[in-house]
Amino acid sequence: MMRFEDLNFKTQSTLAPEPTMQALMDFGQYKLSVILEYGKTTYEVAIFKDDMFAQLPGIHPDYGNDWSDDVIPGLSPTDVSTIMLKLSLIEMRPKEVDIHFS
Repeated sequence: MMRFEDLNFKTQSTLAPEPTMQALMDFGQYKLSVILEYGKTTYEVAIFKDDMFAQLPGIHPDYGNDWSDDVIPGLSPTDVSTIMLKLSLIEMRPKEVDIHFS
């Protein structure tokens, strides 16, 4: 299973005066974005599906609420590893297939 230590952070240019570090990792149909903003010691993550924000139960703390934020801030490396594990497990679940009998 992938862990925080497996992420490859790269400097991202933003409108902010200081650079942001970002790592991206694919988990099947989902893409995880992990960001460390300049001067901060905690990380924030967002999950994307088809290039759109995605919220998932068991990952987003306020999943299902109208005011739930797509970005999860204030995470430790262990928190990020936990989210990576959950995404891995989601993608390992059995997929439903159509069976056609002749």
